[in-house]
Amino acid sequence: MSEPSFHKITPRAIRVWQIGNFIGNLFFFGIPAAYAAVFGWSGFHFWILSISVTFIFIAWMLSIFLTPYLTWKNWRYAINEKEIELKHGVLIKTHTLIPLSRVQHVDTRQGPLLRWYNLSTVTISTAATTHEIPGLDTQLADRVRREISTYARLAEDDV
Repeated sequence: MSEPSFHKITPRAIRVWQIGNFIGNLFFFGIPAAYAAVFGWSGFHFWILSISVTFIFIAWMLSIFLTPYLTWKNWRYAINEKEIELKHGVLIKTHTLIPLSRVQHVDTRQGPLLRWYNLSTVTISTAATTHEIPGLDTQLADRVRREISTYARLAEDDV
């Protein structure tokens, strides 16, 4: 059996993930703020707060500048008449095969940030779970959704 031809997601997804991580991870700065409100800034607590704010800041910067790029670099998908193959993960690599006979429905989804960048996420629902192909151009996402739907109908007819 030949190796399927994998497709990458669009590089514009990096910017969307960067903005999402920028906003979403600001919450973690509330932890040292709450600690300071309870214990104050003096003595030993000053050092705990300094170290925790530094650690949170470094993690926040990595989540903005490194993680989205690595996520984009490692995301691959392939679709053929029998299955959908997804490969992704930075530290923990995940390789998922979804038989098209198990697909129940396929959707495209857009939040405000994805819409601003003209991107969509394709969600593939099976009886067990939902899988996603994030960061596709909107026209490509619609084409992928129709392709999966067509293949799923053909696989259902074969069963």
